[in-house]
Amino acid sequence: MNPNGFGKKLNHLFPMSKKEDEFKQIYQDSRDKIYRLCLSFVGNKADADDLFQDIYIKVWNNIGSFRKESNINTWIYRVATNTALVQLNRNSKLNKRHSTIKSENVERELEDHDINPYSEEKLSKLHQAIFSLKKMDRIITHLLLEDSSYNEIAEITGLSISNVGVRINRIKIALAKKMK
Repeated sequence: MNPNGFGKKLNHLFPMSKKEDEFKQIYQDSRDKIYRLCLSFVGNKADADDLFQDIYIKVWNNIGSFRKESNINTWIYRVATNTALVQLNRNSKLNKRHSTIKSENVERELEDHDINPYSEEKLSKLHQAIFSLKKMDRIITHLLLEDSSYNEIAEITGLSISNVGVRINRIKIALAKKMK
């Protein structure tokens, strides 16, 4: 971390625990996907940063309760989506107003994270269309864009696999209409 290697010296005196090692690996493997999920939920960097931090605090606090009955990534997505939904519900109750997303903000946030859009105009329109979806449909869309299987999406969202398939078809139709 710092140039004189002080952090390395401390690691020899106080070795990382198994929990810290596991968390560090989980964080490195999932941080980009989870940050994109945060951005898709809130639409701006400041709120995405807060949500991202809240998610990883919950992952840290609950890593010991992970029973390894499913894939760790599925568990992290479940923690992330539940945290995001709780935060969105809390914010909507506090604000009692509908927030809108500006395409410039999304483009700027995506550029900050080295995502190269095919066409800025199309990408902006797509993000606006996705953001206008219901919360659960946004989650499903994000997971689908992250190459999650129907099985994984069902496990993360708590829906049946057939319901996931039906919702994805409806989402595709809705997005196609909004993109015209």
